[in-house]
Amino acid sequence: MSTIPTRIPRRTKNRIEKMQSRLRLRNLKLTQQQLIDDAVEYASAHEDDFIAHISRPETPIEDDALWELMHNPVDMGKTDAKKIDEYLYGGE
Repeated sequence: MSTIPTRIPRRTKNRIEKMQSRLRLRNLKLTQQQLIDDAVEYASAHEDDFIAHISRPETPIEDDALWELMHNPVDMGKTDAKKIDEYLYGGE
């Protein structure tokens, strides 16, 4: 079997390593290549579910609550540490 080098983003590589570690805890020792091969095989066998998963609509960044708060901050006026929990969590 020949291999072709493929670039994998660091975030994806970290996720592969974490999954590999979780599998080891279940006494399933797979190389990263075996894990990727099995993931692709599983996605192929469950093609409809996989397509539905990757076809989900993305929320525009402007609709994200955190983006909104970062770009349109609310001025709460003068405050002190006693009010932080109320502002952060809505409690008293």
